[in-house]
Amino acid sequence: MEPEAVQIIIFNGDGTIMLNKKALYHILMKDEIRDRHVSVISVTGVFRQGKSFLLNFFIRYLQVKYVEKRNVKDWLKPEDGPLAGFRWAPGSKRHTTGIHMWSEIFLTKLPTGEEVAIILLDTQGAFDNQTSLSDCVTIFTLSTLISSVQIYNVMRNIKQYDLTHLQLFGGYGKLISTAGTAPFQNLCFLVRDWACPYEKPYGAIGGAVLLGEVFDEAEVSELKRQTENVRDLFDKVNCFLLPYPGRVVDASAEFNGDLKDIDECFKQHIQEFVEMILAPQNLILKTIHGGKIKAGDLIHYIEEYSSVLKEGKMPKVETIFKATVEAHHKAAALSSLKLYKKIMDCDCKLNPKCYSSSEIYHKHSITKLKAVDHYGKTKKFEDSEINDKYLLELKNSMDEEFQEYRKINEQKVREMEERRKRMQEQLRLASRDSGEGSSLGTLNIAERAGTAVAVVGGIAMLVFGASKLFSSSRGNNE
Repeated sequence: MEPEAVQIIIFNGDGTIMLNKKALYHILMKDEIRDRHVSVISVTGVFRQGKSFLLNFFIRYLQVKYVEKRNVKDWLKPEDGPLAGFRWAPGSKRHTTGIHMWSEIFLTKLPTGEEVAIILLDTQGAFDNQTSLSDCVTIFTLSTLISSVQIYNVMRNIKQYDLTHLQLFGGYGKLISTAGTAPFQNLCFLVRDWACPYEKPYGAIGGAVLLGEVFDEAEVSELKRQTENVRDLFDKVNCFLLPYPGRVVDASAEFNGDLKDIDECFKQHIQEFVEMILAPQNLILKTIHGGKIKAGDLIHYIEEYSSVLKEGKMPKVETIFKATVEAHHKAAALSSLKLYKKIMDCDCKLNPKCYSSSEIYHKHSITKLKAVDHYGKTKKFEDSEINDKYLLELKNSMDEEFQEYRKINEQKVREMEERRKRMQEQLRLASRDSGEGSSLGTLNIAERAGTAVAVVGGIAMLVFGASKLFSSSRGNNE
């Protein structure tokens, strides 16, 4: 099946949102993905300003670099065909609704050797005539909460209303920043169609100069407060200036992604920007409260956030913060349960040995303590009520899992007892045949003695082991 953009957040006609949980699990819970830490790249901004078009440059680079493993110095060759991926269309009407995730998760290694997964998100454009301000805020909130890099796509300059959405996170930022870190990670203002390269050059250098002017030289009190708020909310804020992509891209209904129709100056700087975001040494992993997030755990955060935002209205910041804390503890509990099952699988499922009832219960108790210790040592937001809630759920889950391991062990005990009985019967028949002058009678005395010793010795060892096991089990039951 060809990769495609899958809608994971759906906006209903009444303003509420719905999570496409089935699609999310299908994408992120694959064996090769779920246990990798993730880098989540999201693009947001005003509608009809080329967000989906931009993401298709990301897909082209990721495909060449991490799937085909080709030379990335020249990954925009026209002969490789037109850009493809997220759907876009010319015109004035919005195209993307809700939040879409690219179904192909790109796998790579960081320079440190750590295996990671790269996720791309496309979001519904803001401020069209079909979307309420509340809907715009919901989209921006959710995509910022789950991304490690939020690319804020703006046209020609950074304007005051471009900062409006960011200001709404102020209270939430103060809650999470008590942990000593900014609540969000990287924000990149991507200024499209920059028209003054003679003042500030295209690229990251010109972007840094523009950002400095907007943030450091703000004189109006409202703008100054907004810029200070943004700095408090994100670990890092940067800016990149892109040139105009060309008349064919901008105004032709026939443009289909053909690279020959895109201005060379734009292609030069879009390559620079994409590599600034997606090259292995530049990838930003998703973290919450200082801890790296795995693909499987990201699902829990998306579930919690979409739940508190589902009514299509901005909840109190305390509600969003609590959703973060809930997801954090849930992920820690599931990780600890996974540890318990891994150890018990090795001891009870994969190991052919069987145990007495007291022995297997002891293994359960020791492993349970290890899992609880793992849960306690996992870095989490401090909330004793939520901590105790998920600790209790973890203990109950391990006790439920233990019943399955106990049944597996009991089955192995029954099978061992059946083998013991069969060998006893074989010994009995061998003894009877010997007395009746069967085939053993044709052997000489030394041969018959050797055969009997071998059979009896093997059976005795099995009987001794089984009797010891069952005496131990009976003693425990008494």
